Amino acid sequence: MSVSMQDRLFAVLIEKAGIARAELFPQVTLAELGVDSLLLIELGVSFEKEFGVVVDEEELTADHTLSQVLDLLDTKLATAS
Repeated sequence: MSVSMQDRLFAVLIEKAGIARAELFPQVTLAELGVDSLLLIELGVSFEKEFGVVVDEEELTADHTLSQVLDLLDTKLATAS
């Protein structure tokens, strides 16, 4: 069974931000999860390692919902192929 993009995103957030799985759902924003500007940069690096795409600081904000982050990663993966 393959691991979904959402599961991979959630794994990065759990590992890098120490966020509990119970707090992660599509409509929550990164800000609501306590993600600050430094952590946004760290997440961008983690996304590059996990997904193989570069996410610039300007593309990812604390106001993004997890659903929007998934859309961003999907778009980047589609254009990278």
